[in-house]
Amino acid sequence: MRLESPGYVRRQISVTSLIDVIFLLLLFFMLSSTFSKFADVELSATGSRSTGAQTAVPAFLKLSANRILLNGVEFEKNALAGELERLTVDSRINAVILSVAPTANAQQLVDMLLVLRKVPDLNVQIVK
Repeated sequence: MRLESPGYVRRQISVTSLIDVIFLLLLFFMLSSTFSKFADVELSATGSRSTGAQTAVPAFLKLSANRILLNGVEFEKNALAGELERLTVDSRINAVILSVAPTANAQQLVDMLLVLRKVPDLNVQIVK
C-alpha cells in the first residue's frame, strides 16, 4: 500500500530556463573571443645563435606607443627593416637590444618582432 500526502503533487523539472542560460553563455563566449589567426613569432634564448662578426656592436631600439627610435634616430616601422638590413650588411651591428616603453602595447611589440624577424642573422634581446 502506497501512502501519499493529499497535497503533494509531483511536478516535472523544466529545463527550458537551463537551455536559455546555456545559449546565452555560448553567445557571450562566441562574441567575446577572436577568430583571427596569429602569426608565430620565434623566440630563442640569449646566445643560442653564433655570429661571425664578434666585433660588431648591438643597436639600441626603443619602442613606445607613438614612435620608434633606432640609436636615437626616429624611424617609421616600414623603413626600419631596410635600415637594419643595411647596418647588418655593413657588419656594423649583429644584434638589437629592444627596449619596450610602458606606453607600448603587446600588439606593437609583436609587430616590431615581425619586422625584426625579416632581417637575416640578427639577434634580438628584449629588455624592459
